[in-house]
Amino acid sequence: DNVYDWSADVMNNNWNEKKALQKIIKHPDRLVSDVLLDQNIFAGVGNIIKNEVLYRIMVNPKSKIGKMPPKKRHALVKEAVRYSFEFLNWKKEFTLKKHWLVYTKKICPRDHQLLSREYIGLTNRRTFFCNLCQILYV
Repeated sequence: DNVYDWSADVMNNNWNEKKALQKIIKHPDRLVSDVLLDQNIFAGVGNIIKNEVLYRIMVNPKSKIGKMPPKKRHALVKEAVRYSFEFLNWKKEFTLKKHWLVYTKKICPRDHQLLSREYIGLTNRRTFFCNLCQILYV
C-alpha cells in the first residue's frame, strides 16, 4: 500500500475515475496511445486493451490528449475499465481472440477499409486502427 497506487488500478475497487481524468489532462501533448499504456494512470491496461478501447471510442491512437474533447477523454477512462473486465472474462472463457475487433485484424469491421498497422508512441507498440472512423485529434 505504501508503494502501489490502487486508485490507478483499473480493476481494483479503489479505482478513481476522477483522479485518472485529472492525471491525463496534465499531459496535453502526449499521445492517447501512450497515456493508455501509462501504468501510473491506467494500471493493468496493456497493448491489446489499448487498441480495442481506442477503436471502440473511435479515437485515432496518434491523437493528443489535450486536443481530445472532454467527452472523448471521459469515454477513454470509462471504456478502459469496461474493456479490462470484459478482457478478463473472455480470457477465463478462452474466447478472448474471438472478441477482438481490430487487434491483429486487416479490415475495419465498421467501414470495411484496410486497417493501419503501425508502431506508435514512446512504447513503440504495435497498433491497429482505422484512419476513416477513428478521429485524429491534433
